[in-house]
Amino acid sequence: MKQQIFPICGMMSPIIFIVMIILGGALRSDYSHISDTMSELFSPGSPNQLLLMSMHNISAILTILFGVGVLKFIKKYSKIEIVGIGAAWMIILMGVINISTASFFPQDAWGSPATLSGEIHKVLVGILVLLSILSTLLIGVFLKKVNILPSFMWYTFMTVGLILITGVFAATKLGTPIMGLTERITAFICLLWTFLFAFNIFLTQRHTIIRNEVPGR
Repeated sequence: MKQQIFPICGMMSPIIFIVMIILGGALRSDYSHISDTMSELFSPGSPNQLLLMSMHNISAILTILFGVGVLKFIKKYSKIEIVGIGAAWMIILMGVINISTASFFPQDAWGSPATLSGEIHKVLVGILVLLSILSTLLIGVFLKKVNILPSFMWYTFMTVGLILITGVFAATKLGTPIMGLTERITAFICLLWTFLFAFNIFLTQRHTIIRNEVPGR
């Protein structure tokens, strides 16, 4: 039963992140989900920065715990499966970097003078995007190699394609009135995949627990 805590963390992480974004926008009359980036909620001097940063970090910590659960899940099928193990460590690293992007290297307010912190934030976000694409792709390859969750495997490969398409489109819209919307589309695709992957792991582990509890098995 303890193993199921990790996928539950994976399901909670995207939910808390989405609630944080919605709440952050609701608390700021000058904020637009269409034109403003999500990172601007944590820019220096932003209203409710501490509250939103706390929610952001909770989501990131849950991502780290989920990554640990993914690692355990993968090792159950193969302790030498480099592809899957690499993907799990990428998920853990994404959680760590996410904490840094809000707490230590927040984005500069759009249109304000550039700072070292803001420039580092951009680099870290770029690394997050790469890790998101690679980890998702490698999970798909792992699922194919060990022949589990076939439907989710194909959904995973489709998700990689969607991230690439929407991510490139979002990059071309930086500085435009719809950059917030395009960023959110890509983010939602990633968050949905994370939730569904965690949910599939949860169901798989639950099925294993029930099967082991049935007499004669």
